Amino acid sequence: MRKAIQLCVALFFSTVTIGWGQTKIQILSSDITDITKGKFNSRTYYLRGNVGLKQDVAYMYCDSAVLRQPENTFEAYGNVRIIQSDTVRINGKELFYLGDQRVFTIKKDVVLKTPSSRLATTVLRYDRNNATAYYLTRSTLERKTLRLTSDVGSYNTDIDLVKLRGDVVAVDSSFMMNTDTLLYYPKRNVYDFAGPTTMVRDSTTLYCQQGTYKADQTLLRLQGGASMISPGQFIKASTLAYNLKANSGELQGQGLVADTAQGFVLEGEYIKYIKSPVFVDAHFPVYYRQEMDGDTLYSKGDTLHIREDSLGYKNVVLRNNTQFFSSDFQGISPNFNYNEGKEELALYPSPTLWSDKNQFASDSAALKLKEDRLDSLFMVGLVRIASQTDDSIYFDQTIGKFLRGNFNEGQLKTIRLDGNAQNYLHNVSNGEAIGLNNSTCSWLQLNFEEGTVSRIRMAKDVQATYRPIEDGGPQWLEGCKPNFNLRPEKAILRPQDAFLK
Repeated sequence: MRKAIQLCVALFFSTVTIGWGQTKIQILSSDITDITKGKFNSRTYYLRGNVGLKQDVAYMYCDSAVLRQPENTFEAYGNVRIIQSDTVRINGKELFYLGDQRVFTIKKDVVLKTPSSRLATTVLRYDRNNATAYYLTRSTLERKTLRLTSDVGSYNTDIDLVKLRGDVVAVDSSFMMNTDTLLYYPKRNVYDFAGPTTMVRDSTTLYCQQGTYKADQTLLRLQGGASMISPGQFIKASTLAYNLKANSGELQGQGLVADTAQGFVLEGEYIKYIKSPVFVDAHFPVYYRQEMDGDTLYSKGDTLHIREDSLGYKNVVLRNNTQFFSSDFQGISPNFNYNEGKEELALYPSPTLWSDKNQFASDSAALKLKEDRLDSLFMVGLVRIASQTDDSIYFDQTIGKFLRGNFNEGQLKTIRLDGNAQNYLHNVSNGEAIGLNNSTCSWLQLNFEEGTVSRIRMAKDVQATYRPIEDGGPQWLEGCKPNFNLRPEKAILRPQDAFLK
């Protein structure tokens, strides 16, 4: 008889609604139900054993519950389960539900499941109005191969949006990320992060302040200062857009690329870079450093282009206001073109070069290398040479139309100048210039020792005169007045980033 009465009570209350509109709560089942009446027609329902409750599309089950009206709240204990629209399932040990607000808090061993994810936490607040779960203790959200752990977070199960804060760790089969603020869009597999962020993918480590990662496309856009380190490669910029799979991207604002496999470092305000085959477009201005055999070439220009050919050789083009420095040779030129396959550096138009105490100028020039060391020099047009004498005041001078120079161990050894050659050669005694030899010929050859002219040989139509040095000071052949103050220095051409010093 008692069981029959309990069944009739359960059936009766299964049709009772608490609240109005969307806040209706129905008692679906209960093995034992006790009712206590209070003031102002209030009632408290004590439900025990196989308790089932329903509010619109949400079903709630537990071992026992206390339902209060008209407050429209209830507490649930033991094996608590919530099913929301057949897509969200939440389990825990204790539950407090505000029916009018459609908000509940569930505690102890809490697990939220959707068809594609699983969230584990200790305390969960779920707002059914916006289908969002909030958690304030360290929790873990899993989706396929992804595991997200954070101190604080929210998960909108309707639009599939995860917001995480405080020591956020994201671990996937292909990467690991640490940050303090993260927005994750599961359907698009996209991550937005803010604050100091570290990401490791394969052998690549990235650092930034904020950015976006589109995991399916392996596309990164990092802002607020970003850097990327991988074997043989270092990249940094104020803003970095990069495809990790293709190893290519764009750098904006204080961009730097160091490719140790290729032996170069470059800096620029804008850099478009592809690792292999090497492709670079950089601008405004650009610093470029290339490792040579036993030496390093430092250069600067307004625009840089690098292309790698099918044989793996690079062609490096610097344009506008170019300067370069090596331990053996320095120069300035409007344009700079280095062909790695031919080991040739072309300078045009009207370059000026320096080596030791010597200055060279012409309409165009080419430096040939052999095994990454200077081997020969070619200059055409109006060739002008100025060589500082031992008194450091006067300069020996030579002009002609075509020049070929040879190097040994990177040091200038001989120069042959053809085409109406003219030469001013000073006689120096006790460190003081006392006379000037003025000669003309069809061609002449200069030999050098430790950067200083040691011997001159002239041939064909040789004419020469000698006169003492006059008080009027140095005299100059056309275009031979030196400009050693324009000579590039290593300090102003090397990349300034502290990582590379």
